[in-house]
This record gives sequence, C-alpha cells and structure tokens, in this order.
Amino acid sequence: MKLNKNQKGMSTIVLIVIIGFFGYLIFVGLKITPVYMEYFSIKSAVDGLADKMKTKQISKAQYMELMRKRLNINYVNIKELEPSRDGCDKSKKETFHYKTVKKSTEVGVNYEKRIPMMGNIDFLISFDYIRTIDSSK
Repeated sequence: MKLNKNQKGMSTIVLIVIIGFFGYLIFVGLKITPVYMEYFSIKSAVDGLADKMKTKQISKAQYMELMRKRLNINYVNIKELEPSRDGCDKSKKETFHYKTVKKSTEVGVNYEKRIPMMGNIDFLISFDYIRTIDSSK
C-alpha cells in the first residue's frame, strides 16, 4: 500500500489568520459606517437648504440656524464636528460654509471626524461638500 505524503488543504494557523483578517475588516467597517451615515445626513441637509435658497435668499445667520435645526432633527451632534484643517476659507476654521460670490452663493460643510480604533491608533476622515447656488433669476 502506498501512502500519499502530499498534504492538501489549509492548516489551522492559516484558517485563524484568515478569520482574524476578515474580523478586523468587519470591525473597521462597523466603526466607520456611522460616520458616513452622518455625512450623508449632513449632505442631504445642505442640499435641502440649497434647493430652498434657489427660490428665497437667506442670510448667513438664517442659514446657520436652519442647518442646526435640520441636523438636530437627524440627531447629528454639531459640537462633535471639528472644522477641517485644510478648510474652504483658510482664515476661518468653520464647519459650515456660506460665502456669497458675485451672483452666486456657496453653501456646504467642511469638517473632520476622528475615530479611535484601538490603543493609540485613530482614523481621521475629512469631509468637504460645497454646493453653488446661482442667484441670478
């Protein structure tokens, strides 16, 4: 009788490594997904206000107040949103962007989110969304 000496299949160590790798990917995905859901909520609030501004001109103070109300409805904590270091307006570090340029108005958000992963490792995600509204009718 002849025995086959070539081993086929995965070893237990390789299986543990593969499970660990996919487990880590799932862990990272579960940490990052809420941040992107929050971003899409903020983006939809900006789009809603931009559509409203096409028909009616509003001031910067009104824009900020309406943004706070819309984000409060969507359970977005505005205090956690830190202005991006490489923001739209270099002189001011603001989260919400409102700028009137000639016959158009730019509105949007520019912020960073820091997500603690494990130990001293953090993910830093920067979001920047600007929408231009043409004021000429």
